[in-house]
Amino acid sequence: MRTLHKDLSGQVVSIDYILIFSMSVLFFGIMTLSFSSVVDNSTRQAVYSELTDIGNQVSSGITDAYLSNPVQGQFISVMDIPVQAANSEYFIEVTDEDPYGSGQRTLRLTSGFKDVTVFVPLSSIDELVNVHGSISSSSGKITITNNRSDIFITQG
Repeated sequence: MRTLHKDLSGQVVSIDYILIFSMSVLFFGIMTLSFSSVVDNSTRQAVYSELTDIGNQVSSGITDAYLSNPVQGQFISVMDIPVQAANSEYFIEVTDEDPYGSGQRTLRLTSGFKDVTVFVPLSSIDELVNVHGSISSSSGKITITNNRSDIFITQG
């Protein structure tokens, strides 16, 4: 038994290689997991920014429809929106949820990619006129209708 411990030929060298290989695999595995976490956070932030831009565009369209308040009849505006955000469809709806505590209604944009949800507050027009509707981005168009007391967003 004592001779096996002092014997440098045979299995002792191969165990050294196995230990080095195992530690290398463990190190690269940890590095890969760390890197994928960074990439996932960056992707979520990009989707969040894209949905925020789209929400601001729709909110501006609603404000424009309010400012173009017709004396008689209706004001109808059609605007283009991107069909996809981060290679996925998204949904826009007017909701009473107020994560900012501003007391205003908001647009909630929900993407199917990474389950990102963005809230964009409507301008102060929410106190002056009722805004209603929910749409999908599948058509790439939104119709905003103002009939003096309500504003509706519908699929274009």
